[in-house]
Order: sequence, then C-alpha cells, then structure tokens
Amino acid sequence: MIAPLVDPCIGPISFLCDLASNAAGSAQAAASDYVLGGLGSAFINAAAQTGELAMHALDATTSIDLGVNWLRANVAVIATITLPILVALFVVQVITSVLRREPGGLVRAVIGVGKAILGAALALAVTQVALTAVDEICAYIAGAAGTTVASAAAQFFDFTRLATATSPALQILIGLMLVVGFILMWGVLFFRKAALILTAVFAPIAFAGSAWDQTRVWTRRWLEIVAALVFSKVVIVVTFVVGASAFARVGPQTGGPSTGTTPSGVGGLSDALVGALLLSIAVFAPWLTWRFVHWSGMEAPSVMHSTVAANPTSSRARSAPEH
Repeated sequence: MIAPLVDPCIGPISFLCDLASNAAGSAQAAASDYVLGGLGSAFINAAAQTGELAMHALDATTSIDLGVNWLRANVAVIATITLPILVALFVVQVITSVLRREPGGLVRAVIGVGKAILGAALALAVTQVALTAVDEICAYIAGAAGTTVASAAAQFFDFTRLATATSPALQILIGLMLVVGFILMWGVLFFRKAALILTAVFAPIAFAGSAWDQTRVWTRRWLEIVAALVFSKVVIVVTFVVGASAFARVGPQTGGPSTGTTPSGVGGLSDALVGALLLSIAVFAPWLTWRFVHWSGMEAPSVMHSTVAANPTSSRARSAPEH
C-alpha cells in the first residue's frame, strides 16, 4: 500500500516555506530587473554612440570635393566615351528635322550640341560652387541660431536622463528606435556623397541628351537629382536647428533655454520622441527635396498653364474677334 504524500509546509514550519517562497520571488524579480536594466542601458549607450557618429558625419565625414584629380580623370574618360553618342544624337536630330521639314529642329540640334559641350565642361565647377555655398548656408543658419547642428540635436537626446528617468522597457524601445534612425541618417549622408560623385561623373552623358528632342529630358533629370542632393543638407540642418528653436526654445529670437518645469522622466521621453520625429524628416530629406525640385521645375508650370488656360477671362479674350 502506497503511503499518501505529506505536505512539509503544514505545521509549525509553514512560515519558513513562506519566507523561502518570498525570497525566491524577490530574487527572480531582482534578476529580471537587472537584465532589463542592462539591456536598456546598452541600447541607450548604442544610441548615444551612433548619434555622435551621425552628427560628426553631417559636419565633416561627408564633405564633398569634386576637384580631386582622380574624379576629373574619370569624368574625362566618360566625356571621351560620350563624344560618339553626342554625334549620333546630333545626326538623329538633323535627320528627323529634315524629314519633318522643320527648320527649328536644326537650330535646336546646334544649340543642343553647344549646351552639351558647355554643360559637360562646367558641370563639376558649378556643382562644387553649389556645394560650397550650401555648406556656408548651413553654417550661417546654425550660427544665426547661436548653436550647431550637434548641439541642436543634443537638445532632444539627453541620453543620461533617458538612462535614469525611464523604465528599462522604454529604454530598450527608445534606444532601438534612435539607433535605427541615426544609422539611417548616417546612411543617407553617405548615400548623398556617393550619389553626387557618381552623378558628377555621368554629367557628360546627361548633357549629351540636349542634342536630340527625345533625350533632352536627360539633362533636366540630371539637374533635378543634383539640386536635390546638394540642397538636402540644408533641409537636414534646418530640421534640427528650427526644431530646437520650436520645441526646446533655443534660437536667435529667444533668451536661452526654457525655464518651464517639467518632470524629468516625462520631459526626457517627450524630447526623445520629438527628436525621433525630426530624425525621420532628416532621413527623408533627399526625397523631399527632389519632390520639391521636380514639382517646381515641371509640375508647377504645368499647373499654372492649366489654370490660366481654364480661366474664363482668358478664354473670352482668346475667342474675341479682332477689330
């Protein structure tokens, strides 16, 4: 016959079992808090390091010099390859104009060849002037606000306060979000540098399209891409500097940082979320700039022309008989 099991915690020693159970639960909770706290601190530290590298890349690492010898040598090689393409497009434009009996096409062919030669010769120099001007504009914007881009971004990313005033779960979530955002912005800055160099190399081919009506869009697309890549840095700088003025009350029209009282945990979390929002805008700066350049160069004139054409006054004026 099997003896029934006896609960050892029944009787005078039950309080010892309760103490052991409570101790085990406290140890488990302490271990969990220790692990989560370590993970949260690790994510916050990673966000701080990637943020520092991204801001350094914005100021120094991604500076572009289109006057180096190796780049000019590559552009010369592409220009040599492009010469037969330019001649072929010129011949196609002339033949098309002759078949259509369109003298204006012959004029456009000659003007297009002139634009191609002049554009290919001046593309690097003009782009370098634009890059230098953009760097000076960014420095002036930050200087007028009495800050730098790194200092403006630091208004939102107080990693010390995030590491001490928020829960480990929020530290992990915010740290991961900021790490991804900073890495993306870092990648955008290096993409801007690489794309500008490659675009500058292919400038002769882009301007060669001016010789034929059907390939004239090559030049316009090249100009749109270069303008978007060059001026996207201004968008990034303005995003952080103006954002610091708007949310952190730091800028040329203020007397200094805000003196309002906000709980440290709530303030740090709110600033981090605003900083993440501004960071996402900075990541999409090249695309936003390209959309604006494309709209102002093509869509805006088309919309204005359609609006004027649909105006009843303009319609009556065109239909009125001449006396």
